[in-house]
Amino acid sequence: MEFASDHRQLCHGISFSEHERAPMLRLRQAEKWSTEYLEANRSLSLRIGELKFCLGYITMNSDGSRNTLPCPKNKALRTGTQCERCRRLDHSKFMHHFHKTGEAPEGMRKYLEQPHFLYVASFAHGATKVGTTSTQSKWTRLAQQGAVIARYIARAADGAAIRVLEDLVTEHVGLSQQVRQKSKIKGLASWELDYAQLDQINSEAASRARSFLGAQRGLETYGVQLRDELWEQPAFARPVVDAWDTHALHAWNTALGGNTVNLRIRGVLGQSILADSGEGTTVRLLDAAELKTREVAIVENCADFRE
Repeated sequence: MEFASDHRQLCHGISFSEHERAPMLRLRQAEKWSTEYLEANRSLSLRIGELKFCLGYITMNSDGSRNTLPCPKNKALRTGTQCERCRRLDHSKFMHHFHKTGEAPEGMRKYLEQPHFLYVASFAHGATKVGTTSTQSKWTRLAQQGAVIARYIARAADGAAIRVLEDLVTEHVGLSQQVRQKSKIKGLASWELDYAQLDQINSEAASRARSFLGAQRGLETYGVQLRDELWEQPAFARPVVDAWDTHALHAWNTALGGNTVNLRIRGVLGQSILADSGEGTTVRLLDAAELKTREVAIVENCADFRE
């Protein structure tokens, strides 16, 4: 189903930058982008649409930079973030298969030529994955995913080589390459583990993966260097991690789509927001991935809420 979109402001999720003062809720209306900083103690009132819409697609320029283009048909969605047409047009899909097929647009090839890192990330319920990130996204990739603990275990000269290592670790060490957002949220509110236990899980998984890679011959031919480097958790995520670690975290228990919610920001971990609704209200964890693809309007911006 197609809809006119000139006045619709769609949420593209939470983004991160080491050079910005706080995580950012990214909103787009036609060609105009806007940013709402999710700073601690900031109060926001969000009017959230019920329907979901395609967020468009990414193309790569010859220098390796990228463009985010709106959906030409403004398609409504049931699931996911893209319609079928935008999935076909999206250049980022080549990133995951280039090391097998050798096929990618020039801009994606340029992006993949830079050094990449292999990491092992763990989430609150103990799920642990292996993943890759470029040099330019080394820190932000893990912040975006909402890792509680992560370690870099290898560096390679280019993105194709690091993805070969990623597949090898999945096949021989048994680490998956994906953890679902809903399970991340559920784990944060389930209180199954604490930080010390999760750190041990992550450390052991990283050690197994590193030991496996270290036993392979010829890695230096591909510019591979093994590492043991702990990822630095951002300060704005610490309130979320601390609340989980002390078993004080509760999930947001009301639907977001089609409603208006009052949020006083307490912390941000990946695509989740720790917030209350003002003095004397319960601190809860909101799954901000539910905002992505929906129309979101900032209808109030005040110092505090009175209920």
